[in-house]
Amino acid sequence: VEELIVPTKKTYELFKEKYNYDRNIHIIPTGIEIERFYDENINKKRVLEIKQNLNIKNDDFVILYVGRLGYEKSIDFLIDAQATFVHKNPKCKLVIVGDGPDLPKFEKQVKKLKIEENVIFTGKVPWEDVPFYYNICTVFSTASKTETQGLTVIEAMAAGRPVICIDDESFRNVVINGLDGYLFK
Repeated sequence: VEELIVPTKKTYELFKEKYNYDRNIHIIPTGIEIERFYDENINKKRVLEIKQNLNIKNDDFVILYVGRLGYEKSIDFLIDAQATFVHKNPKCKLVIVGDGPDLPKFEKQVKKLKIEENVIFTGKVPWEDVPFYYNICTVFSTASKTETQGLTVIEAMAAGRPVICIDDESFRNVVINGLDGYLFK
């Protein structure tokens, strides 16, 4: 391999500093079809069906996470935060879209915290349905520090949803703190 293409500066630095890769590295972000997420392209009837299937009411405050359910994604942090939110607002729901090796651990954590009514695991959803899930939420959130580009944050923003994500380089390039989302430590 003479040259390498990576999606972000964060990945570039990983290869240069940690792996001492001494050849040319080019940063070319991954493209996504953001039009799929635009409000005017969303079937509202399908969004209502999903909300009904998940038992989400119109006055619920819905926090959404979309992605792989692995420990490195810090979903345990989102669940712990949800336990705090529920005590302040019982209509707060955390919807976790995706599947992965640590799903059973997260389900056990939810049961231990006694917040089963306020955390919804959808499992894996079809690719074509993902835009509808962004449209059921009030805000999108992620605490993952292992992202290279944070495509789900971009998708949420394309859907017109504010984002709340951990202060990480992969999100600092996309989220303008206080304008279209918030970064937390």
